[in-house]
Amino acid sequence: MQPMPDTPTRLFEVACKGCGRSLVIVERLRDPGIGALVDHFRVCGASEPLGKAPMLGAIMTRVRVAVVDQA
Repeated sequence: MQPMPDTPTRLFEVACKGCGRSLVIVERLRDPGIGALVDHFRVCGASEPLGKAPMLGAIMTRVRVAVVDQA
């Protein structure tokens, strides 16, 4: 579903709960963004190891998502 032309797009900052690092700022979390999260969790010392093909739910429990203020 496309936003209405006059509707501003919201951006979200996704940060690691373990180390607090901001990982991506996205409109919608898609495969490239998910890949960046998985790559980070594989090297983040504050995180438990991920399996070979982690489920999205397991990834999302390790992040904090906040709306980016665009004012």
